[in-house]
Amino acid sequence: MSSRLSDFTGFANALLPHEVSYLHRINQFTDAENRSIMDLILHNTHHPEQTFPYKLSIDKRKYSNLKGWINQKLKSIDVDSYYEWLLETDRKIMTDTISPREEDMLIRLIKGFQKPPYYFIRLYEIIRNYRFYLLIRFRHYYNRIVDRFLNDYQELYAECTAVNRQLHDATIDIVNQYALNKTESRRWETWLQEVFYNENLDGLNRYLAIVRLTLIHFNYREYDKLDKIYNDLDEMMRNGEFYSRRILLNYYANRVMLHSKRNELQRAADYGYLSIRQHSGDYLHYVNNLCAVLLRQNQNSKALRLMQDTFPELKNTRSHHNRVGFASFYIRALNKNGRSREASDYAETFLNGYKEQIFELRWHTFFGSWMQSLISLEKYQKILQISKRYDLQQREAEYRLRAVYIPTISWYQAVSAYKECEISFEEMLSRVLEPAIPLLSDPHKCRLMADLATELHPHVPDVFFQDGRVKGLNFTR
Repeated sequence: MSSRLSDFTGFANALLPHEVSYLHRINQFTDAENRSIMDLILHNTHHPEQTFPYKLSIDKRKYSNLKGWINQKLKSIDVDSYYEWLLETDRKIMTDTISPREEDMLIRLIKGFQKPPYYFIRLYEIIRNYRFYLLIRFRHYYNRIVDRFLNDYQELYAECTAVNRQLHDATIDIVNQYALNKTESRRWETWLQEVFYNENLDGLNRYLAIVRLTLIHFNYREYDKLDKIYNDLDEMMRNGEFYSRRILLNYYANRVMLHSKRNELQRAADYGYLSIRQHSGDYLHYVNNLCAVLLRQNQNSKALRLMQDTFPELKNTRSHHNRVGFASFYIRALNKNGRSREASDYAETFLNGYKEQIFELRWHTFFGSWMQSLISLEKYQKILQISKRYDLQQREAEYRLRAVYIPTISWYQAVSAYKECEISFEEMLSRVLEPAIPLLSDPHKCRLMADLATELHPHVPDVFFQDGRVKGLNFTR
Protein backbone atom coordinates (compact mmCIF):
# COMPACT_ATOMS: atom_id res chain seq x y z
CA MET A 1 0.00 0.00 0.00
CA SER A 2 1.35 3.42 -0.92
CA SER A 3 1.97 5.65 2.08
CA ARG A 4 0.30 8.39 0.05
CA LEU A 5 -3.07 6.68 0.40
CA SER A 6 -2.53 4.65 3.56
CA ASP A 7 -4.66 7.00 5.69
CA PHE A 8 -7.55 6.97 3.25
CA THR A 9 -7.30 3.20 2.73
CA GLY A 10 -7.40 2.64 6.49
CA PHE A 11 -10.38 4.99 6.77
CA ALA A 12 -12.26 3.26 3.94
CA ASN A 13 -11.49 -0.20 5.31
CA ALA A 14 -13.00 0.78 8.65
CA LEU A 15 -16.36 1.65 7.10
CA LEU A 16 -19.17 -0.85 7.67
CA PRO A 17 -21.11 -2.38 4.75
CA HIS A 18 -24.40 -0.68 5.62
CA GLU A 19 -22.68 2.68 5.93
CA VAL A 20 -21.17 2.33 2.47
CA SER A 21 -24.44 1.10 0.93
CA TYR A 22 -26.19 4.20 2.27
CA LEU A 23 -23.47 6.54 1.05
CA HIS A 24 -23.46 4.92 -2.37
CA ARG A 25 -27.24 5.39 -2.65
CA ILE A 26 -27.30 9.06 -1.71
CA ASN A 27 -24.25 10.30 -3.59
CA GLN A 28 -24.96 12.47 -6.62
CA PHE A 29 -21.40 12.92 -7.80
CA THR A 30 -21.01 14.29 -11.29
CA ASP A 31 -17.25 13.84 -11.15
CA ALA A 32 -16.27 10.48 -12.68
CA GLU A 33 -13.28 10.00 -10.36
CA ASN A 34 -15.38 10.57 -7.23
CA ARG A 35 -17.88 8.03 -8.53
CA SER A 36 -15.11 5.51 -9.22
CA ILE A 37 -13.72 5.91 -5.69
CA MET A 38 -17.18 5.32 -4.19
CA ASP A 39 -17.68 2.27 -6.42
CA LEU A 40 -14.37 0.86 -5.24
CA ILE A 41 -15.20 1.50 -1.57
CA LEU A 42 -18.50 -0.34 -2.12
CA HIS A 43 -16.75 -3.31 -3.72
CA ASN A 44 -13.96 -3.55 -1.14
CA THR A 45 -16.36 -3.29 1.79
CA HIS A 46 -18.65 -6.02 0.50
CA HIS A 47 -15.89 -8.28 -0.84
CA PRO A 48 -13.09 -8.12 1.77
CA GLU A 49 -11.59 -11.30 0.34
CA GLN A 50 -11.02 -9.62 -3.05
CA THR A 51 -10.07 -5.97 -2.55
CA PHE A 52 -8.39 -3.62 -5.02
CA PRO A 53 -6.07 -0.66 -4.27
CA TYR A 54 -7.16 2.94 -4.70
CA LYS A 55 -5.74 4.71 -7.72
CA LEU A 56 -2.65 6.84 -7.19
CA SER A 57 -3.42 8.73 -10.39
CA ILE A 58 -6.38 10.50 -8.72
CA ASP A 59 -5.60 13.81 -7.03
CA LYS A 60 -5.15 13.12 -3.30
CA ARG A 61 -7.28 16.19 -2.52
CA LYS A 62 -10.27 14.31 -3.91
CA TYR A 63 -9.64 11.53 -1.42
CA SER A 64 -9.40 14.07 1.39
CA ASN A 65 -12.60 15.85 0.30
CA LEU A 66 -14.43 12.55 -0.05
CA LYS A 67 -13.38 11.52 3.45
CA GLY A 68 -14.83 14.76 4.79
CA TRP A 69 -18.06 14.22 2.83
CA ILE A 70 -18.44 10.68 4.20
CA ASN A 71 -17.93 11.81 7.80
CA GLN A 72 -20.39 14.66 7.39
CA LYS A 73 -23.10 12.51 5.79
CA LEU A 74 -22.82 9.76 8.39
CA LYS A 75 -22.86 12.23 11.27
CA SER A 76 -25.98 13.87 9.86
CA ILE A 77 -27.96 10.62 10.29
CA ASP A 78 -26.17 9.32 13.41
CA VAL A 79 -28.89 9.00 16.06
CA ASP A 80 -26.35 8.82 18.88
CA SER A 81 -24.69 12.07 17.78
CA TYR A 82 -28.18 13.57 17.63
CA TYR A 83 -28.83 12.32 21.17
CA GLU A 84 -25.62 13.88 22.44
CA TRP A 85 -26.69 17.17 20.88
CA LEU A 86 -30.11 16.88 22.54
CA LEU A 87 -28.57 16.27 25.96
CA GLU A 88 -26.14 19.17 25.58
CA THR A 89 -28.96 21.45 24.45
CA ASP A 90 -31.08 20.41 27.42
CA ARG A 91 -28.17 21.08 29.78
CA LYS A 92 -27.79 24.58 28.40
CA ILE A 93 -31.52 25.24 28.65
CA MET A 94 -31.61 24.08 32.26
CA THR A 95 -28.50 26.11 33.18
CA ASP A 96 -29.55 29.24 31.24
CA THR A 97 -26.49 29.05 28.97
CA ILE A 98 -28.10 28.34 25.60
CA SER A 99 -26.84 30.76 22.95
CA PRO A 100 -28.98 32.62 20.37
CA ARG A 101 -27.43 30.51 17.59
CA GLU A 102 -28.35 27.29 19.43
CA GLU A 103 -31.87 28.56 19.99
CA ASP A 104 -32.19 29.27 16.28
CA MET A 105 -31.10 25.69 15.53
CA LEU A 106 -33.74 24.33 17.88
CA ILE A 107 -36.46 26.51 16.37
CA ARG A 108 -35.47 25.46 12.82
CA LEU A 109 -35.70 21.83 13.92
CA ILE A 110 -39.20 22.45 15.31
CA LYS A 111 -40.39 24.26 12.17
CA GLY A 112 -39.01 21.58 9.87
CA PHE A 113 -40.34 18.65 11.90
CA GLN A 114 -41.91 15.94 9.73
CA LYS A 115 -41.16 12.45 11.02
CA PRO A 116 -40.46 11.48 14.64
CA PRO A 117 -36.70 10.99 15.06
CA TYR A 118 -35.11 8.02 16.81
CA TYR A 119 -35.11 9.82 20.17
CA PHE A 120 -38.45 11.63 19.75
CA ILE A 121 -39.52 11.14 23.37
CA ARG A 122 -36.40 12.87 24.63
CA LEU A 123 -36.76 15.64 22.02
CA TYR A 124 -40.34 16.36 23.11
CA GLU A 125 -39.34 16.55 26.77
CA ILE A 126 -36.47 18.92 25.99
CA ILE A 127 -38.72 21.20 23.98
CA ARG A 128 -41.12 21.19 26.92
CA ASN A 129 -38.26 22.36 29.13
CA TYR A 130 -37.49 25.01 26.53
CA ARG A 131 -41.05 26.30 26.80
CA PHE A 132 -40.53 26.93 30.53
CA TYR A 133 -37.32 28.76 29.64
CA LEU A 134 -39.18 30.98 27.16
CA LEU A 135 -42.24 31.64 29.32
CA ILE A 136 -40.34 33.06 32.25
CA ARG A 137 -38.50 35.41 29.88
CA PHE A 138 -41.65 36.62 28.09
CA ARG A 139 -40.34 35.32 24.75
CA HIS A 140 -43.78 35.21 23.17
CA TYR A 141 -42.82 34.75 19.51
CA TYR A 142 -40.65 31.67 20.07
CA ASN A 143 -43.06 30.43 22.72
CA ARG A 144 -45.95 30.37 20.22
CA ILE A 145 -43.86 28.19 17.87
CA VAL A 146 -42.87 25.85 20.69
CA ASP A 147 -46.38 25.71 22.13
CA ARG A 148 -47.82 24.81 18.73
CA PHE A 149 -45.31 21.96 18.37
CA LEU A 150 -46.07 20.57 21.83
CA ASN A 151 -49.81 20.66 21.17
CA ASP A 152 -49.52 19.17 17.68
CA TYR A 153 -47.42 16.23 18.85
CA GLN A 154 -48.84 15.68 22.32
CA GLU A 155 -50.78 12.59 21.21
CA LEU A 156 -47.74 11.14 19.45
CA TYR A 157 -45.65 11.70 22.58
CA ALA A 158 -48.30 9.99 24.71
CA GLU A 159 -48.42 7.05 22.28
CA CYS A 160 -44.63 6.67 22.16
CA THR A 161 -44.28 6.77 25.94
CA ALA A 162 -47.12 4.26 26.34
CA VAL A 163 -45.43 1.93 23.81
CA ASN A 164 -42.15 2.32 25.70
CA ARG A 165 -43.80 1.37 28.99
CA GLN A 166 -45.42 -1.66 27.37
CA LEU A 167 -42.07 -2.66 25.89
CA HIS A 168 -40.78 -2.80 29.45
CA ASP A 169 -43.55 -5.23 30.43
CA ALA A 170 -42.86 -7.34 27.34
CA THR A 171 -39.14 -7.40 28.11
CA ILE A 172 -39.76 -8.83 31.59
CA ASP A 173 -41.82 -11.70 30.14
CA ILE A 174 -39.40 -12.39 27.28
CA VAL A 175 -36.23 -12.33 29.37
CA ASN A 176 -37.79 -14.42 32.14
CA GLN A 177 -38.79 -17.05 29.60
CA TYR A 178 -35.34 -17.01 28.00
CA ALA A 179 -33.50 -17.23 31.32
CA LEU A 180 -35.91 -19.11 33.58
CA ASN A 181 -38.74 -20.45 31.37
CA LYS A 182 -41.19 -18.98 33.91
CA THR A 183 -43.38 -16.98 31.54
CA GLU A 184 -45.05 -17.18 28.13
CA SER A 185 -43.86 -14.54 25.68
CA ARG A 186 -45.62 -15.45 22.42
CA ARG A 187 -48.52 -13.15 23.27
CA TRP A 188 -46.24 -10.18 22.51
CA GLU A 189 -45.27 -11.31 19.01
CA THR A 190 -47.99 -9.61 16.93
CA TRP A 191 -47.85 -6.39 18.92
CA LEU A 192 -44.06 -6.15 18.59
CA GLN A 193 -44.32 -6.65 14.83
CA GLU A 194 -46.85 -3.83 14.66
CA VAL A 195 -44.53 -1.56 16.64
CA PHE A 196 -41.57 -2.33 14.39
CA TYR A 197 -43.45 -1.65 11.15
CA ASN A 198 -45.22 1.49 12.46
CA GLU A 199 -43.35 4.32 10.71
CA ASN A 200 -45.24 6.91 12.76
CA LEU A 201 -43.47 5.81 15.95
CA ASP A 202 -40.02 6.85 17.11
CA GLY A 203 -37.06 4.78 15.98
CA LEU A 204 -35.99 3.77 19.48
CA ASN A 205 -39.24 1.95 20.20
CA ARG A 206 -39.17 0.32 16.77
CA TYR A 207 -35.63 -1.00 17.17
CA LEU A 208 -36.28 -2.18 20.74
CA ALA A 209 -39.26 -4.10 19.36
CA ILE A 210 -37.17 -6.04 16.85
CA VAL A 211 -34.57 -6.98 19.47
CA ARG A 212 -37.35 -8.43 21.61
CA LEU A 213 -38.92 -10.20 18.64
CA THR A 214 -35.56 -11.84 18.07
CA LEU A 215 -35.53 -13.24 21.61
CA ILE A 216 -39.11 -14.50 21.27
CA HIS A 217 -38.29 -16.47 18.14
CA PHE A 218 -35.15 -17.80 19.81
CA ASN A 219 -37.29 -18.90 22.77
CA TYR A 220 -39.58 -20.89 20.48
CA ARG A 221 -36.83 -21.93 18.02
CA GLU A 222 -38.72 -20.21 15.18
CA TYR A 223 -35.64 -18.93 13.40
CA ASP A 224 -37.25 -18.81 9.95
CA LYS A 225 -39.80 -16.27 11.20
CA LEU A 226 -36.96 -13.77 11.52
CA ASP A 227 -36.04 -13.91 7.83
CA LYS A 228 -38.52 -11.31 6.55
CA ILE A 229 -38.11 -9.09 9.60
CA TYR A 230 -34.31 -9.06 9.33
CA ASN A 231 -34.37 -8.60 5.56
CA ASP A 232 -36.68 -5.60 6.01
CA LEU A 233 -34.50 -4.19 8.78
CA ASP A 234 -31.41 -4.74 6.66
CA GLU A 235 -32.91 -2.69 3.83
CA MET A 236 -33.95 0.08 6.22
CA MET A 237 -30.43 0.30 7.57
CA ARG A 238 -28.98 0.51 4.06
CA ASN A 239 -31.29 3.49 3.60
CA GLY A 240 -29.84 5.17 6.69
CA GLU A 241 -32.59 4.38 9.20
CA PHE A 242 -31.75 3.49 12.83
CA TYR A 243 -28.16 4.48 12.12
CA SER A 244 -25.34 4.70 14.58
CA ARG A 245 -22.25 2.57 14.74
CA ARG A 246 -23.38 1.20 18.09
CA ILE A 247 -26.72 0.06 16.67
CA LEU A 248 -25.12 -1.42 13.55
CA LEU A 249 -22.70 -3.46 15.67
CA ASN A 250 -25.64 -4.69 17.77
CA TYR A 251 -27.48 -5.67 14.59
CA TYR A 252 -24.46 -7.63 13.36
CA ALA A 253 -24.20 -9.37 16.75
CA ASN A 254 -27.86 -10.40 16.58
CA ARG A 255 -27.18 -11.78 13.10
CA VAL A 256 -24.35 -13.86 14.59
CA MET A 257 -26.77 -15.56 16.98
CA LEU A 258 -29.39 -16.14 14.27
CA HIS A 259 -27.05 -17.71 11.73
CA SER A 260 -25.26 -19.71 14.41
CA LYS A 261 -28.51 -21.30 15.53
CA ARG A 262 -29.28 -22.18 11.91
CA ASN A 263 -25.81 -23.71 11.51
CA GLU A 264 -24.85 -21.09 8.92
CA LEU A 265 -21.49 -20.79 10.57
CA GLN A 266 -19.59 -18.88 7.90
CA ARG A 267 -22.29 -16.20 7.70
CA ALA A 268 -22.28 -16.06 11.50
CA ALA A 269 -18.51 -15.61 11.54
CA ASP A 270 -18.66 -12.89 8.87
CA TYR A 271 -21.17 -10.92 10.93
CA GLY A 272 -19.13 -11.67 14.04
CA TYR A 273 -16.05 -10.00 12.62
CA LEU A 274 -18.16 -6.99 11.64
CA SER A 275 -19.57 -6.77 15.18
CA ILE A 276 -16.07 -6.33 16.67
CA ARG A 277 -14.83 -3.78 14.12
CA GLN A 278 -15.10 -1.10 16.78
CA HIS A 279 -14.85 -1.25 20.56
CA SER A 280 -18.13 -0.62 22.33
CA GLY A 281 -19.72 -1.32 25.69
CA ASP A 282 -20.71 -4.77 24.42
CA TYR A 283 -17.39 -5.57 22.73
CA LEU A 284 -16.54 -8.43 25.10
CA HIS A 285 -19.98 -9.98 24.57
CA TYR A 286 -19.54 -9.80 20.80
CA VAL A 287 -16.08 -11.41 21.04
CA ASN A 288 -17.59 -14.24 23.10
CA ASN A 289 -20.24 -14.88 20.43
CA LEU A 290 -17.70 -14.84 17.61
CA CYS A 291 -15.33 -17.20 19.44
CA ALA A 292 -18.19 -19.64 20.04
CA VAL A 293 -18.74 -19.73 16.27
CA LEU A 294 -15.03 -20.08 15.49
CA LEU A 295 -14.74 -23.02 17.89
CA ARG A 296 -17.67 -24.73 16.20
CA GLN A 297 -15.86 -24.21 12.88
CA ASN A 298 -12.73 -25.77 14.43
CA GLN A 299 -10.86 -22.51 13.83
CA ASN A 300 -9.41 -23.06 17.26
CA SER A 301 -6.16 -21.12 16.98
CA LYS A 302 -8.04 -18.08 15.63
CA ALA A 303 -10.48 -18.20 18.53
CA LEU A 304 -7.72 -18.49 21.12
CA ARG A 305 -5.68 -15.68 19.57
CA LEU A 306 -8.70 -13.39 19.49
CA MET A 307 -9.48 -14.08 23.14
CA GLN A 308 -5.88 -13.51 24.19
CA ASP A 309 -5.91 -10.19 22.33
CA THR A 310 -9.10 -9.27 24.22
CA PHE A 311 -7.72 -9.75 27.73
CA PRO A 312 -7.33 -5.96 28.30
CA GLU A 313 -11.11 -5.63 27.76
CA LEU A 314 -11.69 -8.40 30.32
CA LYS A 315 -9.78 -6.46 32.97
CA ASN A 316 -11.85 -3.33 32.39
CA THR A 317 -15.35 -4.78 32.04
CA ARG A 318 -17.95 -4.14 34.71
CA SER A 319 -20.27 -6.84 33.35
CA HIS A 320 -19.87 -10.04 35.33
CA HIS A 321 -22.10 -11.79 32.78
CA ASN A 322 -19.58 -11.01 30.03
CA ARG A 323 -16.64 -11.76 32.31
CA VAL A 324 -17.89 -15.25 33.19
CA GLY A 325 -18.83 -15.87 29.55
CA PHE A 326 -15.37 -14.85 28.40
CA ALA A 327 -13.67 -17.12 30.95
CA SER A 328 -15.87 -20.04 29.86
CA PHE A 329 -15.08 -19.65 26.17
CA TYR A 330 -11.41 -19.05 26.92
CA ILE A 331 -11.31 -22.37 28.77
CA ARG A 332 -12.95 -24.05 25.76
CA ALA A 333 -10.49 -22.40 23.39
CA LEU A 334 -7.58 -23.73 25.45
CA ASN A 335 -9.16 -27.19 25.45
CA LYS A 336 -9.63 -27.17 21.68
CA ASN A 337 -6.00 -26.16 21.25
CA GLY A 338 -4.73 -29.13 23.25
CA ARG A 339 -4.05 -27.15 26.42
CA SER A 340 -6.55 -28.82 28.76
CA ARG A 341 -4.27 -28.80 31.80
CA GLU A 342 -3.77 -25.04 31.48
CA ALA A 343 -7.52 -24.65 30.95
CA SER A 344 -8.32 -26.59 34.13
CA ASP A 345 -5.88 -24.54 36.18
CA TYR A 346 -7.35 -21.29 34.81
CA ALA A 347 -10.89 -22.49 35.60
CA GLU A 348 -10.00 -23.30 39.20
CA THR A 349 -8.31 -19.94 39.70
CA PHE A 350 -11.25 -18.09 38.13
CA LEU A 351 -13.74 -19.97 40.31
CA ASN A 352 -11.85 -18.93 43.44
CA GLY A 353 -12.02 -15.29 42.37
CA TYR A 354 -15.58 -15.11 41.00
CA LYS A 355 -17.57 -17.92 42.62
CA GLU A 356 -20.53 -15.73 43.53
CA GLN A 357 -20.79 -14.22 40.05
CA ILE A 358 -20.48 -17.63 38.37
CA PHE A 359 -23.42 -19.11 40.29
CA GLU A 360 -25.50 -15.97 39.92
CA LEU A 361 -25.06 -15.67 36.16
CA ARG A 362 -23.58 -18.45 34.01
CA TRP A 363 -22.66 -21.44 36.13
CA HIS A 364 -23.77 -23.98 33.50
CA THR A 365 -21.54 -22.49 30.80
CA PHE A 366 -18.57 -22.19 33.15
CA PHE A 367 -18.73 -25.69 34.68
CA GLY A 368 -19.43 -27.23 31.27
CA SER A 369 -16.19 -25.70 30.01
CA TRP A 370 -14.22 -26.77 33.07
CA MET A 371 -15.55 -30.32 32.88
CA GLN A 372 -14.57 -30.43 29.22
CA SER A 373 -10.94 -29.90 30.24
CA LEU A 374 -11.21 -32.43 33.08
CA ILE A 375 -12.79 -35.12 30.90
CA SER A 376 -10.00 -34.58 28.36
CA LEU A 377 -7.50 -35.18 31.16
CA GLU A 378 -9.53 -38.25 32.30
CA LYS A 379 -10.00 -36.70 35.73
CA TYR A 380 -13.37 -38.38 36.23
CA GLN A 381 -13.17 -38.37 40.01
CA LYS A 382 -12.52 -34.63 40.02
CA ILE A 383 -15.69 -34.07 37.98
CA LEU A 384 -17.72 -36.06 40.50
CA GLN A 385 -16.15 -34.18 43.40
CA ILE A 386 -16.98 -30.81 41.84
CA SER A 387 -20.54 -31.94 41.11
CA LYS A 388 -21.06 -33.01 44.71
CA ARG A 389 -19.34 -29.98 46.25
CA TYR A 390 -21.47 -27.49 44.32
CA ASP A 391 -24.65 -29.59 44.09
CA LEU A 392 -24.56 -29.45 40.30
CA GLN A 393 -26.99 -32.33 39.78
CA GLN A 394 -29.77 -30.42 41.53
CA ARG A 395 -28.85 -27.22 39.74
CA GLU A 396 -28.84 -29.11 36.44
CA ALA A 397 -32.36 -30.44 37.06
CA GLU A 398 -33.62 -26.87 37.52
CA TYR A 399 -31.60 -25.57 34.56
CA ARG A 400 -33.33 -27.96 32.15
CA LEU A 401 -36.30 -25.60 32.00
CA ARG A 402 -34.24 -22.92 30.26
CA ALA A 403 -34.51 -22.33 26.53
CA VAL A 404 -30.72 -22.63 26.11
CA TYR A 405 -30.34 -25.98 27.92
CA ILE A 406 -27.99 -28.65 26.53
CA PRO A 407 -27.22 -31.79 28.68
CA THR A 408 -23.49 -31.04 28.73
CA ILE A 409 -22.99 -31.41 32.46
CA SER A 410 -25.39 -34.39 32.72
CA TRP A 411 -23.39 -36.27 30.12
CA TYR A 412 -20.03 -35.42 31.72
CA GLN A 413 -21.36 -36.55 35.09
CA ALA A 414 -22.81 -39.80 33.70
CA VAL A 415 -19.61 -40.72 31.86
CA SER A 416 -17.48 -39.90 34.90
CA ALA A 417 -19.65 -41.96 37.26
CA TYR A 418 -19.49 -44.91 34.86
CA LYS A 419 -15.72 -44.67 34.41
CA GLU A 420 -15.31 -44.58 38.20
CA CYS A 421 -17.52 -47.71 38.47
CA GLU A 422 -20.15 -45.85 40.51
CA ILE A 423 -22.98 -46.76 38.11
CA SER A 424 -23.65 -49.52 35.59
CA PHE A 425 -23.53 -49.18 31.82
CA GLU A 426 -27.35 -49.26 31.69
CA GLU A 427 -27.65 -46.53 34.32
CA MET A 428 -25.09 -44.41 32.48
CA LEU A 429 -26.95 -44.82 29.19
CA SER A 430 -30.24 -43.89 30.88
CA ARG A 431 -28.67 -40.70 32.29
CA VAL A 432 -27.44 -39.79 28.81
CA LEU A 433 -30.74 -40.40 27.02
CA GLU A 434 -33.21 -38.99 29.54
CA PRO A 435 -32.29 -35.27 29.31
CA ALA A 436 -31.54 -35.44 25.57
CA ILE A 437 -34.77 -36.95 24.21
CA PRO A 438 -36.92 -33.80 24.81
CA LEU A 439 -34.42 -31.75 22.75
CA LEU A 440 -34.53 -33.83 19.55
CA SER A 441 -36.98 -31.50 17.84
CA ASP A 442 -34.43 -28.66 17.87
CA PRO A 443 -31.86 -29.04 15.02
CA HIS A 444 -29.49 -26.54 16.65
CA LYS A 445 -29.40 -28.46 19.92
CA CYS A 446 -29.01 -31.73 18.04
CA ARG A 447 -25.91 -30.37 16.35
CA LEU A 448 -24.46 -29.28 19.69
CA MET A 449 -25.19 -32.68 21.22
CA ALA A 450 -23.57 -34.38 18.21
CA ASP A 451 -20.42 -32.30 18.76
CA LEU A 452 -20.45 -33.33 22.42
CA ALA A 453 -20.90 -36.98 21.45
CA THR A 454 -17.85 -36.84 19.19
CA GLU A 455 -15.86 -35.36 22.08
CA LEU A 456 -16.96 -38.16 24.42
CA HIS A 457 -16.37 -40.96 21.90
CA PRO A 458 -12.87 -41.89 23.22
CA HIS A 459 -14.27 -42.32 26.74
CA VAL A 460 -17.33 -44.52 26.03
CA PRO A 461 -17.19 -45.59 22.36
CA ASP A 462 -20.11 -48.02 22.81
CA VAL A 463 -22.44 -45.07 23.47
CA PHE A 464 -20.88 -42.06 21.76
CA PHE A 465 -19.83 -42.58 18.16
CA GLN A 466 -17.14 -40.65 16.35
CA ASP A 467 -19.56 -39.31 13.75
CA GLY A 468 -21.69 -37.67 16.46
CA ARG A 469 -24.38 -40.33 16.83
CA VAL A 470 -25.48 -41.53 20.25
CA LYS A 471 -26.72 -45.02 21.01
CA GLY A 472 -30.50 -44.81 21.43
CA LEU A 473 -30.86 -41.29 19.99
CA ASN A 474 -32.00 -40.57 16.45
CA PHE A 475 -30.18 -37.45 15.35
CA THR A 476 -27.29 -36.43 13.15
CA ARG A 477 -25.21 -33.31 12.82
